[in-house]
Amino acid sequence: MKERKVAGQVGAAIAARRKAKGLTQAQIAEAIGVEKETVSRMENGVISLTLQRLQQMSEVLDCSLSDLVRTNATDAHSHSQNINELIASLPVGERVMVVNFVAEIVKVLKARGSVQQL
Repeated sequence: MKERKVAGQVGAAIAARRKAKGLTQAQIAEAIGVEKETVSRMENGVISLTLQRLQQMSEVLDCSLSDLVRTNATDAHSHSQNINELIASLPVGERVMVVNFVAEIVKVLKARGSVQQL
């Protein structure tokens, strides 16, 4: 059961990175030499990836192997890395817009007292 949970977490990380890069499952499948359905099963945690397949995925998704197997961290640095990966493929103007949007949300949350001080 634990293996299925890990496969699901890795699959979710692959799906998130693939989407952030604007790639389709078919494009990933072609790049690593498998069928599109296989990529779908990987992303859904049905298939546990071998170390070799994880390495292929990290190369195609332009990330480190550890980025794919990292658990959902709650520290600010991990969150900023995730946001960076999500917006990296956007044009500069749209990235600036997202950063400004996040800044405004933080201001509102601080004003409401929702942001905890460390």
